[in-house]
Amino acid sequence: MFKKFTEGLVYGGGFAISFILLWYVAAYLITPMFIGSQIEQVANKHLSDLDAKTQSSTPRSTEALRETGIPFHELKLEEQIKKSSVIALAKYEPSPDGKMKAVIKEFLKKESGVTLYYNIGDEYPSSSYYPKANTSYGDGLVIFFTGSPATMRMSMSYDGDRIRGLGDLPVELLKKKCKEPNA
Repeated sequence: MFKKFTEGLVYGGGFAISFILLWYVAAYLITPMFIGSQIEQVANKHLSDLDAKTQSSTPRSTEALRETGIPFHELKLEEQIKKSSVIALAKYEPSPDGKMKAVIKEFLKKESGVTLYYNIGDEYPSSSYYPKANTSYGDGLVIFFTGSPATMRMSMSYDGDRIRGLGDLPVELLKKKCKEPNA
């Protein structure tokens, strides 16, 4: 009799564990997918309603929130320059505590009327770092911002006078491309 009782207890415990496991999968893995897609649909509807109301006067920050088509990092360089409201050149400088600070040295492009919360000489803290052994960070970086207020979209390091992420493009050539009238 006791053996039958323990078998039933084990069977019931296995059933309970299976039920809890299925509940967990449904609650934490499947349900958020449905809720997330519904939130995205509501947000897209809200943005289309906003576009319909404001027509061509859509603020640049709304454009930055809703990226359509090819992602920014996959665009050709000329398109990245054209879509950027600010392109900054920063150089790494050592600080007394051993940190390498990314300090903005120059703006290769800055559209008029764009709100940017950095000036020449300011540290760009998201790209500052503490050096690690056997790791090369380059001499500085190029930072692409879009919209107003300007939001960082992409950055890439340069070493010497070459930008690694742009196929070793010379920094001077990027400066020329940023000054072209259609940029």
